[in-house]
Amino acid sequence: TGYSATRIVKTGGNEISGKVYSQGRNERWEMSVQGMRQVSILQHDAGRAFLYMPDMNMAMTMNTADAEKYGVSDVFTGIEAEEAGTEIVDGEETTRYRIPPTPKNGNTETMVWITDDGIPVKAEGEGSQGAFSMVLKDLKRGPQDASLFRLPDGVMPMTMPAGLPGMMQGGLPAMPLR
Repeated sequence: TGYSATRIVKTGGNEISGKVYSQGRNERWEMSVQGMRQVSILQHDAGRAFLYMPDMNMAMTMNTADAEKYGVSDVFTGIEAEEAGTEIVDGEETTRYRIPPTPKNGNTETMVWITDDGIPVKAEGEGSQGAFSMVLKDLKRGPQDASLFRLPDGVMPMTMPAGLPGMMQGGLPAMPLR
């Protein structure tokens, strides 16, 4: 299911809001961090992610394992979740899942609300860095243009230095995505 929405993430006393686009196993999240526009592009099937900074016309690439440290992960990859009821979230019928703490997820207890067509519209939890939450607003289903999930022509990505992803976002906890 393709969709676009506004994603609002709250963690460590900070709030980051931005437009998210998803199609298949690709995702784009546009945000502004400390006044600088940043675009995260995730290509799960290709096993890579890009951090694009349009204001500098610069991009960095990393594999998706490193991208998980940056604050995004694929909720359907090797995470065991137990169904914990149903709930309507912002007008959407969802199934709530509890993801128990494990070493893989940083011993974070997480609840995720997912629509029948697989869209995670809400998540919240508590981890070593405190409480965090994610919510989608203004959800619009429909196909998303493939160009959203590529870097602009002429932008050659550098390899992300080790340790940089967590520093750039203040070490956001992993936010599940489809």
